[in-house]
Amino acid sequence: MKRFRTPLTIALGLVAFFGIAEPLRSVSVSPMAVYIDHRTRSGELTLFNPGTRTEEIRIDFAFGYPQTDENGAVFVPITEDAPAGEPSALSWLSAFPQRLRLEPGQRQVVRILARPPADLPPGEYWARARVHSSGGQPSIERREGEVGMQIELNTVIVVAVNYRNGEMSTGVVVDEARARFVGDSIVYEVQASRTGNAAFLGRLLIEAIDYEGRVLASAEEVLPVYRTMRRRIALPRPAEGFPTRARYTIDTERDDLPPGGVIPTEPVVREVFIR
Repeated sequence: MKRFRTPLTIALGLVAFFGIAEPLRSVSVSPMAVYIDHRTRSGELTLFNPGTRTEEIRIDFAFGYPQTDENGAVFVPITEDAPAGEPSALSWLSAFPQRLRLEPGQRQVVRILARPPADLPPGEYWARARVHSSGGQPSIERREGEVGMQIELNTVIVVAVNYRNGEMSTGVVVDEARARFVGDSIVYEVQASRTGNAAFLGRLLIEAIDYEGRVLASAEEVLPVYRTMRRRIALPRPAEGFPTRARYTIDTERDDLPPGGVIPTEPVVREVFIR
């Protein structure tokens, strides 16, 4: 019988192809965002192994931040090197320890250390910490005809790392906002651009309002604006009443981020007629 070993990038596709239903258990990481300032120059990640097998951990860094495509879908492109002109912290971040073994039930604190250049201008600098883990999942054996496959599963958890040097300020301006009826839904569209020298980590609240000013329906989403962010969200029409306007409120009401992560700003509100 022919046999080959497949790497991570192929393995995840094969897991879906073969319909493997077992959950991919891995190390857990918290928090999912680390904010480091020029006074402390360090942050912490806590790793925990909830499984029954030893995890081999490796931590490195890459560059990326949330962006949107032309349809308003959010994605985070991860690159090994920061594009020219980006405020990157990639070259002067390190993890201690960088490699470790995490036994079942064990917790481990990893320190993220920043060593920026002495002449670093004020502002926020971005990177992503990647926590690679392997060994926690047994190899998966599969056979397809005469071909045997041994799939080794590795996982990667990506954590935002933002370094803040000097005084920070942020905010957003709404570049464009509109809403329209499409069948049984309302499509809401809004584009915002960041002001200041730090990423805006906020919330988008959408409300459908009738001609008397009553809120018939609402929805909210997190809204990280590193440069620009365009959101296009389709929601069902309200079950009662007839909405005539859409109200967009962008604020910093976030309880899902670590303390000190949000830089508070005044809310921005925009109303438009639903076409």
